[in-house]
Amino acid sequence: MPQPIALPVGHDAAMRHQRASAVPVAALRAHDLTVAELSALLDCYATPDRTFLEITTTHGLERERLQDLWFDLFLTPSRR
Repeated sequence: MPQPIALPVGHDAAMRHQRASAVPVAALRAHDLTVAELSALLDCYATPDRTFLEITTTHGLERERLQDLWFDLFLTPSRR
């Protein structure tokens, strides 16, 4: 029987929602995002069990771009 792979803490996509700060979705309007980027970010927030790769495939983005946006907007939001 195959054994599960031990992933580093915080690697699991399900943890993404828990790691995100409580940035209101309305705050995304202040950023210059395309419809695809906005949809993908909302998808990340709403479905934390999906990986960045799955979401970017659905929305036609590059995984690196979505990850950059996610970390910039939700994990280290600007303090304006």
